[in-house]
Amino acid sequence: MPATVRIPIEESSQTASARRIASRMATDIGFNEVQAGEVAIVVTEACTNILKHAVRGEILLRVNDDTELEVLALDPGPGMRNIHECLRDGFTTSNSPGEGLGAIQRLAAESDFYSVPGEGTAILARWPATRADGAAGLRAGAVNVCKPGQEICGDSWGIEQNGDISTVMVADGLGHGYEASQASLEAVRVLRDNPELAPKPLIELCHRALRSSRGAAVAVAQIDRRRELVTFCGVGNVAAQIFSAGVQEGSRRSQHLVSVNGTSGHEASRVREFTYPWPADGTLLMHSDGLATGTGLDRRPGLAMHDPSLIAGVLYKDFGRGHDDATVVVVKAA
Repeated sequence: MPATVRIPIEESSQTASARRIASRMATDIGFNEVQAGEVAIVVTEACTNILKHAVRGEILLRVNDDTELEVLALDPGPGMRNIHECLRDGFTTSNSPGEGLGAIQRLAAESDFYSVPGEGTAILARWPATRADGAAGLRAGAVNVCKPGQEICGDSWGIEQNGDISTVMVADGLGHGYEASQASLEAVRVLRDNPELAPKPLIELCHRALRSSRGAAVAVAQIDRRRELVTFCGVGNVAAQIFSAGVQEGSRRSQHLVSVNGTSGHEASRVREFTYPWPADGTLLMHSDGLATGTGLDRRPGLAMHDPSLIAGVLYKDFGRGHDDATVVVVKAA
């Protein structure tokens, strides 16, 4: 999947840059002038909200399958105590062209919002509502950004879906920059070319394919919704977790998935495959070590109910280390 474009928002001139980049991305994937204008207004509103209430934050832009544009606005500010009131069209505490956050909800094909007082706000806007990353009952969202100061992300991710089977991969190339990205992209290519393989054979094939590269930490999770099982295989420090709302008495809210030590392409002699139950309300979380140990949904009330892209954005905002490539992928039922 293409990397996410990250634009820091710390002063007003960056609003114009974010608006210009988002409009260009919209035009590049075929949006007409009216649609691109709506994208520009939404980005302006999101930046205005960040600067007015949080002082600093960031805009993340991602294109899915050359047809869909996602905008994530993230800030660590004071948050909103009554998000429904703030979303009322026309409600605004500053002079802005779209008349407040309600304009985002009105102009985007899809939108979602998450805010916790004292912990900041995350806003998602998407055009058009094509579910590009999801099919047959599962949806995926992701943030994939490079280390500050780098132009290329050394992490990559991919998802292949076939009927009841969804296979998700996250690869973290050793180091940073171009050579790291070549290793991680090669791992995702193996997934693309062999979507029918189970996780362990995929990891073994990646190990052979990456021998001439820097190598990478690689993890594969395969969700079988019919059998209600997740099969997982990982080499290196890509973390994975299954989260459930725990509606059934005695059910476990989170399950960490086991990877073995090593680097795909260099040292991966003890590759093992593990199986776990997939709950009806399951959410799969996978992330590179650009997010801190302990990243999870348990301490974020109600977050699991939101769009997977918004979940990924909140986890990146709250747990990102800030000095490494960072990728977080979230997969859940539609």
